[in-house]
Amino acid sequence: MSDETLESGYPGVGRLYYFLGRVMLIIVTIFTVVYFGPQSRVFAVVTLATMIAGAVLDVMRLRNIGVTSWLLFLKYLPYGALVLSIGLQTAQTGWVETKRLDRPGWAILATHAALIAVIIFLIKRSQATMSIPAFLPF
Repeated sequence: MSDETLESGYPGVGRLYYFLGRVMLIIVTIFTVVYFGPQSRVFAVVTLATMIAGAVLDVMRLRNIGVTSWLLFLKYLPYGALVLSIGLQTAQTGWVETKRLDRPGWAILATHAALIAVIIFLIKRSQATMSIPAFLPF
């Protein structure tokens, strides 16, 4: 099946535009907190707006890969947002038909796995260095 058939058969947002939309939401949030401050009313409104826009973007991406929109509620489980985010970034348009990742999907998944491994390593490393008493002369 060609990509053109898949694109027309599944409405929503593709993998690239989903990623770019998420990046823009992060940029808007960072700009607002730097320019207006974390205690401002503007930041509260922008945060609410970006949360709603992020949920809409996730639903559009879920429709694009061909699964139910109810999976959005995975965001509210512990580590569910991480699993949902990785799944939405790795799955190609029409994933439900094959239930297999394409080559770019595997590359994105490997990148996420490597970043998670580095984060876990850094956390373990910082816990090990914090346990050394400060009064030892070295």
